[in-house]
Amino acid sequence: MIRIEDMIVKQKIDTEKKRPLVSIGVPVYNGEKYLEECLESILNQTYDQWECVICNNSSTDRTPAIAEKYVKKDSRFKLLHTSELLSVTANWNFCFSYIDDASDYFKILPADDWLFPNFISEMVFLMEAHPEIDLCSSYRMVNRRVVGEGLDFYEGNVFNGKEILTKELKHELNITSAVNAILYRVDALKELDYYPLIFQEESFHIDTYLSYELLIKSNLGFVFQVLSYTRRHEDTITSNVSDRLNTTLYFREFSLHKYKILDASLEKEYDRTRLRYAYFLLKSRFLSWNDTLDWHNDRLKRRIQFKEYLLAVIKRIIGKRL
Repeated sequence: MIRIEDMIVKQKIDTEKKRPLVSIGVPVYNGEKYLEECLESILNQTYDQWECVICNNSSTDRTPAIAEKYVKKDSRFKLLHTSELLSVTANWNFCFSYIDDASDYFKILPADDWLFPNFISEMVFLMEAHPEIDLCSSYRMVNRRVVGEGLDFYEGNVFNGKEILTKELKHELNITSAVNAILYRVDALKELDYYPLIFQEESFHIDTYLSYELLIKSNLGFVFQVLSYTRRHEDTITSNVSDRLNTTLYFREFSLHKYKILDASLEKEYDRTRLRYAYFLLKSRFLSWNDTLDWHNDRLKRRIQFKEYLLAVIKRIIGKRL
């Protein structure tokens, strides 16, 4: 919860210190349908010390014209154009590479999502009060649902990063998987081994992986308010790629293998995930989901063993949950 000493810090930020600069990257490809709502939500922030870097990824619709309108309206907006169509990961990194050198905080806001007016002010307030926080999250709306539950308000606003990561890997929490709900501390991003390419293609779920990489080293800040809106529709990457190919299964195997040393229970969770993976690949082969099989075979580093396939089938036959 917000403490009295935090309120004092907020007063000092407002009256004695130059307000930290927050850089917002808006990567967009053919986003004319929702871009204006996204940019308007940035313009309506109660916190005024921000810049917005719009990265137009070779759009063929009205995206450039809409972005130009906001550049003319407010000098805090910048517009960049890619010379060729980039991957999602490359365009997100492109956004980050053009933020102001003086930026203290950074976030990615997909062009079909938007922020509530006090997003920046609430998160900056908390992160300035607690330098040990390298990323901050909050409740968020996903279409008509509010998600991000699971933390105890009475435990405060700062949580141990490794404990949060362990709970996320065990599916006890889901508070860092939506990039539009996250604010990053730039100094922490600069300490990543792969900086300045802070988003890594290998993991596919690039935003969640970045959160995990920060949680392993620092604490998480959480604001107990709904501060962002995530739009789920048929044109999103989640709908077009992730759900169709079940990329979350790959990412889960990838993440559990890397972070299972955090807690003994994660070793068992990793073994269960491998069995689920085995059954999924068998099902994909039986149903001739060739594009799905190709996707996973191209990425999965630790090949499923025959005994895993066999055990997965046996467990399903006897009715055990994988």
